[in-house]
Amino acid sequence: MKRERFITFLQDNILSLFTGSEIAGEEESGPRDACVAMGNGGTLLVKFNRTDPTRFVIKRVQPFKAFEISLVRSIMEEVSALFKANISSELIAGLENQVTQRAICRALSKNAYETLDVVLTMVSNWGLRTYEGKKARFGFIINSRLVGKTSSPNMHIEHILRRDYIALLSDGINTCINISADGYLMSYQALSRNAKPDLLAPYQYLDFANLCTGAKVGICLVDEGDVLIFKDKQLLFAKRNGAWVSFSHDEIISLLAERSNEGLDVRKAVYLSALDTSFARGGGCIVHLNSTDKFNVLKHIDMTDLLYKDCYDYKIQDSINRSFFTGFDETKTDVPTYDEFLKKDVCSKTANLMRIINGRKFQELDRRLRQELIGIDGATIIDYEGNILAVGAIIKIEAGSTGGGRLAAAKTLSNYGISMKISADGQIEGFRMDRAKLRVKPLFVIG
Repeated sequence: MKRERFITFLQDNILSLFTGSEIAGEEESGPRDACVAMGNGGTLLVKFNRTDPTRFVIKRVQPFKAFEISLVRSIMEEVSALFKANISSELIAGLENQVTQRAICRALSKNAYETLDVVLTMVSNWGLRTYEGKKARFGFIINSRLVGKTSSPNMHIEHILRRDYIALLSDGINTCINISADGYLMSYQALSRNAKPDLLAPYQYLDFANLCTGAKVGICLVDEGDVLIFKDKQLLFAKRNGAWVSFSHDEIISLLAERSNEGLDVRKAVYLSALDTSFARGGGCIVHLNSTDKFNVLKHIDMTDLLYKDCYDYKIQDSINRSFFTGFDETKTDVPTYDEFLKKDVCSKTANLMRIINGRKFQELDRRLRQELIGIDGATIIDYEGNILAVGAIIKIEAGSTGGGRLAAAKTLSNYGISMKISADGQIEGFRMDRAKLRVKPLFVIG
């Protein structure tokens, strides 16, 4: 493959898979060097032929993991096989779109990868159509058991997915269908509601993910046409907007926790809620404050948005940004108590949210409630211990901030902790302040 064509291949099939990755340059390489390898600082090194004199250096904010390196190696083996088969360049260009999918299937299961490939292709096609005016939803779990010798061809998943009736028989939320490794229908199953709430999967699919243990691989088609892949009780891959994306949950949570175990339960709750909001396609902005910045962030928040009495008292006592206050006259000596202040009409949202939250910390709330809170227009602000300082807060943006409202708010709030912006299209961007360089630093990108 020529250099220019290979760069295009990397952009279309590797960089799109690992969101936030980019080609950072090249380094010299000899014939003994592997075509795919881990580089310094967790980078990915890749070339097409052993004899190529250089390898491209691909980097992203979070380091590449061993499983991801293996996946890229599998992708390169797949595309190399196409070239060795003497297929025309025009046909190869069309087949390259299937290379990543096949590599994912091989990485997930040695004896069921052909069935996985068939299911992924056919449910992706279903995602482009409707049945009786509605988008279809599917939930299939592919097992390791082989049953082909005892099954009718009519019961093979490739046959079944060509029939319209299947659109009504599983949704991955309430029900699913179990498929053998060689593609035959085994059973229909209603999902039980006993999944642990902290599984690394979108909220709606917790019970489905809970079944994906051992060699079992789950595939879901969701309303928006996304295709989700589950294994080991977690979401591993998603096909969103036509491109495959991988999910490194533990790595992201580690980044959120700044490589520390302190506050890990809060950070995990923040991440899971961002994931839920992403797949609900609602959008949002959330920040988890540093332990020292609980009160420093208050200059960006209107008093009427404060859900925490200590913050209200601090703003009163310190008279921070008085010109930004709502309903406060500094000439008055009879300053209202927090309870009195909440009775004002402008505090309606805050007063009712306080009743709903009822003194609980963010990590103690039901995941569904956390998702709904983040979805309220504005920013959700949580201190280091999980106390909810504000929900739906309109942030006073620093001068010079760029981008849309959510992005500008996330970048401003990154001065005080780890902030995340969740787009309506599902992408999650994490930020923090690089204090050494005094600039906002992207921490990760997902989706």
